[in-house]
Amino acid sequence: MSKRAATFFCVFMLGMFLTILMVYRISNGTELAQTAEKQSSYKLTVASTRGTVYDCNLSALTGAEKEYVAAVVPGIETTAALSRVLPAERMESLYETLSEGRPFTLKLPSKVEQDGIDVFAIQNRYPDSGIAVHILGYLDGSGKGAAGIEKAYDSLLGGNQGRITVTYKVDALNHVLAGEKKQISDTSDFGKSGVVLTLDKYIQTVAEQAADRYLTKGAIVILEVPSGKIRAMVSRPSYNQNDVASVLKAKNSPLLNRAVSSYSVGSVFKLAAAAAALEYGISPDYTYTCTGGIDVDGGIFHCYNSESHGKQNMKQAVANSCNTYFVNLMRQVPQENFLNMVRSLGFGQSFELAPGLSSDAGALPTLKSLGVPRALANFSFGQGELTATPLQVAAMTNTIASDGVFVRPTLYEGTVNGQLEYTGRAQLQQGTRVITEKNAGLLREFMQASIEGGTSREGKPDRGGAGAKTATAQTGKYVDGTELVESWFTGFFPYDEPRYVVTIFEEGGDGGGRTCGPAFKEIADELYQVIG
Repeated sequence: MSKRAATFFCVFMLGMFLTILMVYRISNGTELAQTAEKQSSYKLTVASTRGTVYDCNLSALTGAEKEYVAAVVPGIETTAALSRVLPAERMESLYETLSEGRPFTLKLPSKVEQDGIDVFAIQNRYPDSGIAVHILGYLDGSGKGAAGIEKAYDSLLGGNQGRITVTYKVDALNHVLAGEKKQISDTSDFGKSGVVLTLDKYIQTVAEQAADRYLTKGAIVILEVPSGKIRAMVSRPSYNQNDVASVLKAKNSPLLNRAVSSYSVGSVFKLAAAAAALEYGISPDYTYTCTGGIDVDGGIFHCYNSESHGKQNMKQAVANSCNTYFVNLMRQVPQENFLNMVRSLGFGQSFELAPGLSSDAGALPTLKSLGVPRALANFSFGQGELTATPLQVAAMTNTIASDGVFVRPTLYEGTVNGQLEYTGRAQLQQGTRVITEKNAGLLREFMQASIEGGTSREGKPDRGGAGAKTATAQTGKYVDGTELVESWFTGFFPYDEPRYVVTIFEEGGDGGGRTCGPAFKEIADELYQVIG
């Protein structure tokens, strides 16, 4: 017997069974009387809604997609109607549920017009390929927030619950009584209230598409200049919020939010070193002749691939990412001044993005350890004890793009009611000047030189101009004799009136320019069409 014939037979037999059961119940006066005495209500919960998470434009980041859920009363007609829209395997799995006779809920691929089937379009909280999953987080089996914003604002989002229920008059066996009216209650609109984030759904989508094209294990952070508001935050690899269990032990740690995790930094840190030198009063015209290596306390520190850059001023040293220039430069700056500048740019501190949701602080050397010449040399170009997050590097870059004013990055915008009216707003972030306007302008010029003809040139956008800095950070870890590196690219655009900072990070890769530069270019070119 074919599969199709077997399914038809099962549906036919079920229909016969339900018919005989109905005839028996009608003909049996004693049971009818008993049922009448024992009739009661049966409330079926079709859906429970939860508060919504929105982007800065009040576009939903959760529950944006709809799915169909039906309240089904078993019967001959409803069984036949379901068999027309569900595959044979699904109908077979429903045989026992239909046979029990009590109302039940069922997801459907489309609407069904049939007495005994009420179909509702409800929120599907997460699609299988979601957006901003590492920020939003996910729910546990009981529907409570287990990670990310879902966990941070669980009491608010979980408290804004609505429901769709259908109440039937039933007999003692929970079989729906013929001729009795059902009652439908729908308070699902309660779930429209919720939390507003600084994310911009469009910018987040642009960043995610670039991440999918260029990153394997990495992150992208986009900040608005000068507010420091996080307009996009992406981590790769991603995961399915509806199937978290499948990645709990995954090798590449998909649940890890790499945008707020700390890593070796490398040469993007030369921007902090240059800022410290300029603020101390060292001229941008200060020169040093690079021969490819410099002796520090008996040890030789090399430029990348032992490249010899020749005579360099500060702009050229940033553009060409000359290690030996910065090793020599930071000998001229008091270590306390250097460390204070780095701290004022946000390194070594955690940023709270939401209650209980914070970025790593990273690691800084102590003032005492910088008294060791080799430790100072490593620190001068972002190596040694230093670790930082992509978010911290973005905050440093935003300070430069914002004329030297540091602002802590923010993710929370406020709360809204069911009519999408604000009921609370985040406090306005007060910036702190840590670099003079003149020196911040010089740093932007250095970054422009890097993207025009230096190590950042592979990230140069087609229009608007930009400033950037790359890094290829050594990790001290080797696989098959090859050292693993961390690749970085951080920059701002457009050049004359910066609107966005973009920081891109990849675990591994071929260096910041080759690995991350094309992602920066793609993002800048796409967003320039909107802001240009």
